[in-house]
Amino acid sequence: MGMPFKISARERWEAKFRSAYPFDPEKSGETDRLRLILGVGRSGTSWVSQVLFKTPMPCRCFSEPLFHIVPPLPFQKSGDHTALGYQPFQTGHPLLRAYQLLADRQFAGTAVQTLQRNDAGWEACVVKEVHSLLGTEGLLRQWRTPTAFILRDPVYIIDSLFAAQTLQTIYLDHEVEAVQAGPFVERFVPKREAEIQRRFADAARREPRLRLILGKVLCVQLLQEMFSVLAAEFPSARVLRYEELCAAPRAGFLALAATLSIPWDDAMDAYLSHTTAADVTSSDPYSVVRNTSEQSARALKFLSASEAAACREALQAITGDNAKAAR
Repeated sequence: MGMPFKISARERWEAKFRSAYPFDPEKSGETDRLRLILGVGRSGTSWVSQVLFKTPMPCRCFSEPLFHIVPPLPFQKSGDHTALGYQPFQTGHPLLRAYQLLADRQFAGTAVQTLQRNDAGWEACVVKEVHSLLGTEGLLRQWRTPTAFILRDPVYIIDSLFAAQTLQTIYLDHEVEAVQAGPFVERFVPKREAEIQRRFADAARREPRLRLILGKVLCVQLLQEMFSVLAAEFPSARVLRYEELCAAPRAGFLALAATLSIPWDDAMDAYLSHTTAADVTSSDPYSVVRNTSEQSARALKFLSASEAAACREALQAITGDNAKAAR
């Protein structure tokens, strides 16, 4: 009697994916039409995407679709199932398959709740995403996809994240561990491993609230350093800082549109202007309308002064003279 055949979690996911999509996105997906807007959640990616989604070009536009793809991505069994570690990709990797699906005309798109536009004869598939960020290099190596990275001061990202989602949010839980792993550190922050280890170890000894805050603010800094390294290496990618967009919105957005080869018009200009002055929606943490002139030095909403100071100290320790903590 032969040994029973054991099916891996990856193989089970593949079977479910093929059943859900009998066409083959790996062959029919138009990945050359992909355009990516990437950044850590609460860094300004929603503002950027909502403006650029108004391009006159016929588009298919998604806002954070990865979390909603069925079957769920198979990276984690608990918490954020979109979270994966930094790793090389091979053809057929589930993240590649997911993006191929989004860019496949046989995929209706409406199956993903976050579809924003789905114009007939769309010419670009524009995806704004804050999940699976550690797979970005794999995507860029596979397709050289035009990509806009949005960076923001990590302290404000963490303050906004916890203010919007509470301290119990699962977002970045897995990434906190992944950015400490040897392959990531060696690739993106070489020669700083010892200090990074010390700072995460110090965070782990703090009381629960500060432990979560410090771990995630360090994680955000390291993810954003990864974005900067990738943008320097891949001509198809560009980094823009949220603070720069607030200071000069039109110039920044024109640069982003050019990076993504997305046409700009007067209607986009008008909508961008609308987003830069506060209105009745601005108190909603998910509103993209804000007084941009007040954003760079706005009052913190969640962190205390002492917690913010602890974050600044930790960030300075891991960046030193090698890189400047985003501020």
